[in-house]
Amino acid sequence: MKEEIKEILLRKYTERELARMRYVYTCLLYEGSKFLLMYVIFSLFQMDREYLMAIAVLLSIRNFSGGIHLSTYVGCFLFTFFFLLGALCASRTIVPPPPVQNTVLLLGAFILFCVGPVTSDNRPKLTGRQERIYKSISCAVTFLYFLLFLCEKTFTYRNLMFWVIVFQILQLIAAKICKKGDHHEKNSTKCTRVPL
Repeated sequence: MKEEIKEILLRKYTERELARMRYVYTCLLYEGSKFLLMYVIFSLFQMDREYLMAIAVLLSIRNFSGGIHLSTYVGCFLFTFFFLLGALCASRTIVPPPPVQNTVLLLGAFILFCVGPVTSDNRPKLTGRQERIYKSISCAVTFLYFLLFLCEKTFTYRNLMFWVIVFQILQLIAAKICKKGDHHEKNSTKCTRVPL
């Protein structure tokens, strides 16, 4: 049955197109299930709104700056869970004054431009143009957060947004340090996934 389905699909799509579809389907399944599972966990602790805000801020930067990538579903889930839990806990316990937050965000935009993006080993190396675009976008998004923080001294989730950005910058620096000598820099291995 599986072979018959594949044969039917191959009449309409190439192997490469099928591989891309499998990759997209798998990504959506894994990311969607992690998102829902974490939502349930954080909801149990009445942190569901904070979780959603943290995810929104994280995705607005991480999609362009990259960061630490783990190869297993469980590893990725645990890393993301503890990353978000750390940001949520820090936001509830450590409240730097607005001038400190503003300074850190401005410095963070500069760091993101210098350090990012850090892509997964399972993806092809970015071209120079793509890298410049991603750097610029992640830096610009962080700079927009800086402007928001500069214009508004107090607003809901300000401290949470601050800590998510700080954690993202720290893990990006850690990812860049760990990436030294990887296959992208050596160009010695082929990418294991089909580029989108």
